[in-house]
Amino acid sequence: MNLRISSGVLRGRYIKVPDTDLRPTEEKVRSAFFNTLFSMIEFENRNFLDIFSGSGILAFEAISRGFTRSFSVESNPKAASGIRKSADELGIKNQVSVVNADAFSLNFLSLNEKFNTVFLDPPYALGDKMPVLLDKIVDSGIVGEVCVIVVEGNSETTWQKAGWNSKIKKFGGTYLTIFYNWE
Repeated sequence: MNLRISSGVLRGRYIKVPDTDLRPTEEKVRSAFFNTLFSMIEFENRNFLDIFSGSGILAFEAISRGFTRSFSVESNPKAASGIRKSADELGIKNQVSVVNADAFSLNFLSLNEKFNTVFLDPPYALGDKMPVLLDKIVDSGIVGEVCVIVVEGNSETTWQKAGWNSKIKKFGGTYLTIFYNWE
């Protein structure tokens, strides 16, 4: 399977996705997500964290659209290797870091980075575990002063945290629950 980067400096470039059971975020959902995000925050000099990264396409889109650095967390070794290979082929390997770990192990919390955007695209069967993971992410201190956290799923993600607001975007059967930490 090949996926196309839809916008930015890498627009039109393709990445090859290894044969795995991944469910990459659809191009129309990625485009809508980044358009929504662009209306909320500036991308330049910001860090992007992609948890349950799969193909890495969101990390590549983030770099293409102006994020400074992108970090991908992926548990499947074959997929993590594919992300590294694609970053190299796209000429952005110095901007993309890959953590081959289970998201629930929280190994990525030691990255010593602050993130302005966190995107979680878990297997839909794990959707009910997202509120606990979101709490751990926010409580860890890795989120920036201005941060957007997005959960992709087949239903709305319910999560309550003081100081965080939310909105929902729906695309067919895909929901993007967008949390942000300002008024």
